[in-house]
Amino acid sequence: MVAPRDGLASVSLGSAKDIGLQLVAEGRFETLSEACRAGLRRLAEDARIVDRLAALGEEGMQSGIDEAFDIDAFLAEAPAGR
Repeated sequence: MVAPRDGLASVSLGSAKDIGLQLVAEGRFETLSEACRAGLRRLAEDARIVDRLAALGEEGMQSGIDEAFDIDAFLAEAPAGR
């Protein structure tokens, strides 16, 4: 059995490897590993944003409907172009 090596992983990137190598060639990242880590950080951040938006949507749904809200008055007061 091979001893685990902290911080190291072997993954198959498939065609995504070409994208990472292009980013390295463009100078956006120093190494393919750096590009992969940035991608994983972005995925984690996107997941946090989606979770927060879902929670806010649920909060809004639970708050009920404001029967006193006047959409016509709201639109009349809105700045032009919105």
